[in-house]
Amino acid sequence: MEDVESFTYLGSIIDVQGGSGSGADIKTRIGKARATFLQLKNIWNSKHLPTSIKITIFNINVKTVCSTIRS
Repeated sequence: MEDVESFTYLGSIIDVQGGSGSGADIKTRIGKARATFLQLKNIWNSKHLPTSIKITIFNINVKTVCSTIRS
């Protein structure tokens, strides 16, 4: 066994205070949401996709990642 300050478990950072929801965990989750959003840049700029499709893609990808911040 080894003592550690923090570790990642199922996508959450668990720290010495005993839980997720720490500042580092929240920053990590926000970073994931930001990265997901930025990967969709080409879709947002596309003139070939209707807005309804863009909103559907946003709801599936970005909102899913962001909802983990609240849980």
